[in-house]
Amino acid sequence: MKDLQTKITSATVFRDGARVVRTGKTEVEKGEQVIRIGGITQYAHEDSFRVKGRGHAALRGIDVKRISKTYEPEGDTKEMLDKIKSLEKQRRDIQDQLELQQSRITHQINVMNQFSTEFGKWFSVGETGLDNLTKMDKTNHDMITDAKKNFRKLTRQLQDVDAESRAIRENIQRIQGERITETLSEVYVTIDAKQSTTLELEVTYQISLANWYATYDVDIGDGTTSLKRIAMISNNSMENWEDINLIVSTASAQPVSIVQPNPYYVNTYQAVAASTGYGGGGLGRVMRSVSADYDDESEEMIDNLVGGFAEEPMPEIIEEYATTSETLGGITVYEVPGKITIEANKDPSPITLTLDEFESKRLHYWNAYAMQEVVAQDEITNGDSVLLPGSVKVYATGDYIGETSLGTISPREKFRLGTRAAYDVKAERKLLEKDTEKAGFTRGKQKRGYTYSLEIKNFSKNEIEIRVVDRIPYSNSEKILVELAVPTLAYKKMELGILTWETKMAKDQELIIKYSYDVEWEKDLSIRPPLP
Repeated sequence: MKDLQTKITSATVFRDGARVVRTGKTEVEKGEQVIRIGGITQYAHEDSFRVKGRGHAALRGIDVKRISKTYEPEGDTKEMLDKIKSLEKQRRDIQDQLELQQSRITHQINVMNQFSTEFGKWFSVGETGLDNLTKMDKTNHDMITDAKKNFRKLTRQLQDVDAESRAIRENIQRIQGERITETLSEVYVTIDAKQSTTLELEVTYQISLANWYATYDVDIGDGTTSLKRIAMISNNSMENWEDINLIVSTASAQPVSIVQPNPYYVNTYQAVAASTGYGGGGLGRVMRSVSADYDDESEEMIDNLVGGFAEEPMPEIIEEYATTSETLGGITVYEVPGKITIEANKDPSPITLTLDEFESKRLHYWNAYAMQEVVAQDEITNGDSVLLPGSVKVYATGDYIGETSLGTISPREKFRLGTRAAYDVKAERKLLEKDTEKAGFTRGKQKRGYTYSLEIKNFSKNEIEIRVVDRIPYSNSEKILVELAVPTLAYKKMELGILTWETKMAKDQELIIKYSYDVEWEKDLSIRPPLP
C-alpha cells in the first residue's frame, strides 16, 4: 500500500453544499497496487467520491472508509468542558426557536387558508369589505416574511455555534486530559500500472457544511444602475481551502421534485361552529466643496513651483470580477479569478463576483391622503442572470441611502429599489369646499359635496414621472350613492374609490388636480366611518 499526499486545489460552492477537488502526484511501479489518500474531512459524503487521473495505469476500483484516531493529551479541561456545555445549551435554545419560527410559518399559512375560505361567506352578506382581504393578505405576508428572515438568521447562528463547538473540541483534542476521538475519511484506490510511471490522481467529493448566500451593493445613477454581486461563503468542513481555484454556482444540492395534481373537490356549505382565529393589524447627503479662483498667471506660477517635486499620481486599484457562464436550467456559474483562501470554521468570507450595469428609470409616488412627502424610487431592469434572495446596500451616486432585501429576481425582470424622500418635489392636498346643504334633504335623503385640490411642484432640474393616488368614499350598499365629477386631469384608473393619476412634469412645472364628489344616503342611515 502506498500513501499519497493530496492538496485541495479547487472547490465549487453551491447554495447549500460544495464539491471539493484534491490532487496529488506520486511514482508507482509496474503492477497492481493500492494507493491510500487520507486526511479527508469526515463530513465528506461517502457516496460522492469520484477518482480520475493521468498516467500509464488502469483504475480498478475505489473504496471509502471512516477511520478514527484517539488522542490522550494532558491538561486541565474544566473551563473548555463548561464552554462546550454552554454551547450545547445555546444550540438547544436556537433549535427550539427554529421550531417556533417554522410553526409560525405553518400557522400563518393555515390562518390565511382559513381566512380565504371564510372570506367569501362574509363578503357575500356584506359583513366585510375587500380592503380587509387586502389588509389581511399584507399582514400575513409580512409576518411570514419576518418569520422566514428570523429562521435564516437563527440558522446562521446555529452554524456559528456548531463551528465554535467544533473548534473548541479540536483544542480539547490537543490540550485536554480527556480521551478524544477524531474521525477522518480515507480513500483506497486500486490501480494496475502498465509500467513504472508518474501517476497523478484527482479525488472529488461533496460536503454539506459549506454554502454561500448573496449580498448586493447597488449604486443608483441617472438612467443606469450598477449592481455588485457579493458571495458570502461559509466553510465549516474542518478543511482549510488554501490558494484554490474557486467556482460559485447558483445551483442547489437539494433534490427537486414534481408535485402531482390532486382533485379540487367543492361542495355546498354546511354551517359548523367555528373557533375564533387570530389576525394581525394590519440621509441626508453631506457635500463638501472647495472653491478657489486663480488667474492664469498665478496658476502657471504654482504649477512651475511644484512641478519638479510633484510625484506621478498612483493608478487606481483594478478590481477583477468573476467570469460568468450559464448552464442547464438557468443555473449561473461564476469562476473567480486568481487563487482564493477560505479558512475552515470562520466567519463567512465575502467574494466579489460581478459588477453589472442595468437600465433604470426614476419614478415618483405620492399618496395624497396618507403621505406628507413625495417619495422617489428607481425601476431597474435586471440583466441576463438571476438575482438570488439577499440583503442589499443601496447608494445614490455613491451616497448611502439604506439597506433592504431582495427576493428572487428573474432575468430581465423589473424591480424597484431606493425608496427615499424626494425633497425636490413638493405636494399638498387641500379641501377647497365642503357643502353640507346639498339639495335633496327634502326628498328624505342627505347629501354632502366635497372639492379637493392636489398641488404638486417640481423643483428638480429634470423632467419627472409621477404617480399620484387619492381616494373618495366607496360603498357596496345601494342606499349610499357616491358620484365623482370629472377631474381637471383625467385619471388613469379608479378602483374601489382609489383614484390613480400618472403624468410627467417638466422642470419647475406646477400641477394642480381638482376633483369633487357628492355622497348621498338615506336620511335615517348612519354612515360608518363618518364622512370628513
